[in-house]
Amino acid sequence: MTSRPLSVGFLLPADDRLVGGEATITSIDGYTMLADEVIPEWDYFKNLTVQWPFAVDLAGFLNDCSLTSRARLRGVLAWQASGTGMRGAGPVVAITDGENLVAADIPGHELGGALHLRLRIVLAETDPGAGPLAPRRPGSILWQDAASVVLEGSGSRFPVVQTSFASSGIADGRPAMWYLSCGTDLDSSDTGSIRLYLNTDHQAITSLLNSPDGERSRVLADFMRYDAARQLVLHAIGHDDLDLDAGYEPGTLGDLLGNLLRRCFPSGTLNELRGDRESDPGEFEARIQAALGVVNG
Repeated sequence: MTSRPLSVGFLLPADDRLVGGEATITSIDGYTMLADEVIPEWDYFKNLTVQWPFAVDLAGFLNDCSLTSRARLRGVLAWQASGTGMRGAGPVVAITDGENLVAADIPGHELGGALHLRLRIVLAETDPGAGPLAPRRPGSILWQDAASVVLEGSGSRFPVVQTSFASSGIADGRPAMWYLSCGTDLDSSDTGSIRLYLNTDHQAITSLLNSPDGERSRVLADFMRYDAARQLVLHAIGHDDLDLDAGYEPGTLGDLLGNLLRRCFPSGTLNELRGDRESDPGEFEARIQAALGVVNG
């Protein structure tokens, strides 16, 4: 959908000066789809490549904006993931007359929820010969279009970070595969409170990131999801201030932890769950396994 501001303080091109094509999204396993669709069986270990073609009547575009033929325009594809809050952009390209293409390679671990795409045409630098009503500030948005693609459910998902444990000192630099970090402020954002760090020094993790569709990678990804959820369950059980009746705001850490406990143990109170874990930790772990599923069948 083309977006035209009501008033931006400078001239804009007529709608027919630029014809936007369909944005296409290709996953690492070769599946290609158009925007405004749902990617089937998307996994956040799968990187995505987005390409968005469009055609420009450059002379007409510049004339409408009272810019000279020496004006330089640039195109860029920006993206934002609703589930993680992560955002970024592809390489900036020079706009030429006729067919153009912007693209972006997006790491799967930064994605979640819906992927929102925005194609923008901007002024690269001030045009000394431009008319009095022409755009002058570099970066001024002269035209934009938007599209979205649904990757997974609308709920938020915490970010996944690739890092070297040896360099960062996580786990004393030893070859652990991942580390889940979770804050304690129940009123803070869930996505801002939780990070899953993947150790790029570990061969199994690099194989998972490079070949997510391999059988071993699928099993490892299933177990990683289970282990992250398990750790959050235990974090919730051990959090002295968590109250399942508190009514935390949606999108907060308290809301996430409370919903996770209610999903796993719909009939137990928090004190009962703490007592069960204290009296028989092994059986409590088995109940978590049964509730979450360790590996998809």
